[in-house]
Amino acid sequence: MTNMNERTDDAVWQMIEKEKKKDLFIKRISKIAWAVTLIMLGVLLIFWGMELSRTLGLYKAGAVSYATVTAVMYTMVRVIGIFAFIIAIISTIGVFIRIRTTSLMEIQQRLANLEQMIINKP
Repeated sequence: MTNMNERTDDAVWQMIEKEKKKDLFIKRISKIAWAVTLIMLGVLLIFWGMELSRTLGLYKAGAVSYATVTAVMYTMVRVIGIFAFIIAIISTIGVFIRIRTTSLMEIQQRLANLEQMIINKP
């Protein structure tokens, strides 16, 4: 009976360690993805700032209307809004997946504990 208990404990701890490794891998990938995304957003902001500066210069010279300037500003607002929306969706999905995985692990742990109780019963 002791061997069975040890094997069950080992299997549970191995599963927990495996899940920790998965979490660490996902966190690393997430950090890399965020870094690349923020760098790309920074580059986009620089290009947008250059375009806005040029358009404002043309507006001051009287070459373009104010509607053109607002159209240039609107494009960046729209991009940042879509970016924020995507982040919200991905974060929500990530939370739900993590909750489900945690629940599954709790169920597996309880089943392992129940198995140990049955084995240890005289």
